[in-house]
This record gives sequence, C-alpha cells and structure tokens, in this order.
Amino acid sequence: MIFELLWRDYFRFMMKKHRNKFFLQTGIKDSSQPINKHDAKKLKTWIDGKTGSDFVDANMIELKLTGFMSNRGRQNVASYLCNDLKIDWRYGAAYFEQQLIDYDVCSNWGNWAYLAGVGNDPRGQRYFNIDKQADDYDKDRSYRKLWLNQVDI
Repeated sequence: MIFELLWRDYFRFMMKKHRNKFFLQTGIKDSSQPINKHDAKKLKTWIDGKTGSDFVDANMIELKLTGFMSNRGRQNVASYLCNDLKIDWRYGAAYFEQQLIDYDVCSNWGNWAYLAGVGNDPRGQRYFNIDKQADDYDKDRSYRKLWLNQVDI
C-alpha cells in the first residue's frame, strides 16, 4: 500500500512539474509512439471487451460493469490499446477518466503516459505479453470465466 501511495504522490509532483504536457500525445518526453489513423470501431471493441483477447476483454468488462479494474489489469489493457491496436493512448486515458470510481487525474494520465512510452520511464515503450500475463495472474482462468460470462454487457 505504501508503494502505491508513493506512486500516487510521484505522479502528483510530475503533474505539477510538467502541467499540460501530460495531456499531449507526445507526453513529457516530446516523443510519440506509432499510432494508426483513428479507428473508432477498434476503440469500441476495446471499450466493449470484444477484442478477442480474453484477458483484455475480461478486464474491460469488469471496468464497464463495476467502475473498477486492478492495477495489473490497467497495465495490460493500456499496453494492448497502445501497442497492439496502436490507438492514441489519450483515448484510453479519457475512457478511464469516465469510468473509474477511484479516478485520480495525476495517477491516471501519468500511468497512461508511462505505458505509452511518453511518460516517466527510462526504458521507453512498455509492452506487456498479454498471454503470459494471463497465464501468470489467472492460471486457472477463474477471473476470465467470471467476467466473460456476464450477460448483456
């Protein structure tokens, strides 16, 4: 818990330092990741949990139905949006802003910029192997079964 509070405070200080740069596509690094032309259909499949990646989809359904998603889930779905779908990370940050019940502007935009490779990260772009993450964190598939079996999402 202390570690997460430190991250929250860190992002608050970064937001004070960089201000509006956190909301730019190029982030605080003035660099951008390759993105496709905006594809509203792909974005909608991500939002609706219908990407075909069961771990991503389960997390997005949980977010849609509850307003919550674990930190691990947030990192995975952000990586998927930025790296696999190559959609501008700011759409994801804005959607989380709308959905999350524990929304915090500094943590949300700071983490999204970090995962898009335009925030605070000396290694650059963050890519999560979604299948490996699912195997590591949901080996028995109980999380995916729970959320993928929801009716009328």
